[in-house]
Amino acid sequence: MIALVVLLLISSQLPAWVATRISYVPRSFVALITKPAALLHSLSTSIRPGEHDPADFSTGGDLVQQLEQARAYIDNLEQDILRLRNLSDNLAIINALVDTEDIRFVGAKVIGFNGDRIHPILTINIGSDHGVRDGLAVVWGADLVGKVVNTSVSTADVQLITAAGTSLQVRITKPVLDPAAVPMPAFITLSEDARTFVTDEFPLDAPIHTGDMALLADDSWQFRARGFIVGRVIDVQPHPDRPMLNLRVRIQPQRTLASLHGVIVLVPVE
Repeated sequence: MIALVVLLLISSQLPAWVATRISYVPRSFVALITKPAALLHSLSTSIRPGEHDPADFSTGGDLVQQLEQARAYIDNLEQDILRLRNLSDNLAIINALVDTEDIRFVGAKVIGFNGDRIHPILTINIGSDHGVRDGLAVVWGADLVGKVVNTSVSTADVQLITAAGTSLQVRITKPVLDPAAVPMPAFITLSEDARTFVTDEFPLDAPIHTGDMALLADDSWQFRARGFIVGRVIDVQPHPDRPMLNLRVRIQPQRTLASLHGVIVLVPVE
């Protein structure tokens, strides 16, 4: 390169016709160098994108679609895990409530609701093929849900305890274990609002308080259903017609029974 520079300086001092002929040599040499350099530059830019044209993965339709499908699949798995964990927790609660030697806890999925506020009925996805029959109690966790009223081979209808005209015998107890507290029997009936039960049996000085629990103690129900929670006391007021004599006690189920997605049927062991 130094020699080329010197040669060009010398040629610049010579006559034009001499300089033209001499300059042919460096021009040819420079062309010999620049052609491979241009080829290498072209090859390098074809291998890697230039800085002005970065790789864009946001429009990779197949990849984005697969990622969305994977996320949806993971979300579904997480929901299934939560449902199974909830079912396991509820079975543990039931196991602590009753002797399991002569009873099976058969889980069922709710597949329908008739939408009737007066006579609410859930349809579940198990029937006589799982030992289900009319009259069996249906629970969820420690809560009483209802009773089987119609059974087919693969499905069953469950009438909720909030159906019109429901009357139940219960024992009202404290929400925590208290050896000194004596359970108080009561006869409760569904009120006109179809959401709560009411009893007017207790005297004005009865030790009934908001938060107390009402447990099933009804002889007309399946034996193993006794002890399940019908609801909690939500209101204690003097009776509107006998304010100096009796209390009016309102009891409400702990769950919105019509919106349950799963239940457990107490099936006797044959």
